[in-house]
Amino acid sequence: MPRALINAHMQLCFKAILVLLAIGLRPAAGMQPCASQHELLAKAKVVVEARVKSLSIGPSGLLSNDRDFPTRMIRADLEIKRVIKGNFLGKEAIVYGTMYPPGPFTELTWMALFYGYDGHDTFEWELSRFEIGNGVGAFRANDCIYYKFPEWVIAPRQSITNPNQ
Repeated sequence: MPRALINAHMQLCFKAILVLLAIGLRPAAGMQPCASQHELLAKAKVVVEARVKSLSIGPSGLLSNDRDFPTRMIRADLEIKRVIKGNFLGKEAIVYGTMYPPGPFTELTWMALFYGYDGHDTFEWELSRFEIGNGVGAFRANDCIYYKFPEWVIAPRQSITNPNQ
């Protein structure tokens, strides 16, 4: 048994399992629920159709004087296919979030796995910018933001959380 734990392949498998367990966290019952996706879309300033080029967890690379700012973050590199609402001139965007909800990290993981599978790898995402300081900002993933993923990404989760559906 100890030899299996030393094996680099097994260590990678254990890390992947831990990441998937952490991504599956949901907000506590006492948290304020997000508005419906319809209401969030109405409030959104910029909504794009995007693809996840890469998804990683690690040091954010962002420098902040705020001690409460997390240093380990989820980073999703998005490729912008088209702008649905508002104005956005870039062809790429980087979205940052922490491991804790709210945030559709399981869905982002699925979309990253299917990158390049044309017709099945795009989704809608609100680019919600937050200022870090001195005119520097980033797009957030841990907020009540609008997103719409393909049905095949969402359906498995709904059947797990509500077996009567």
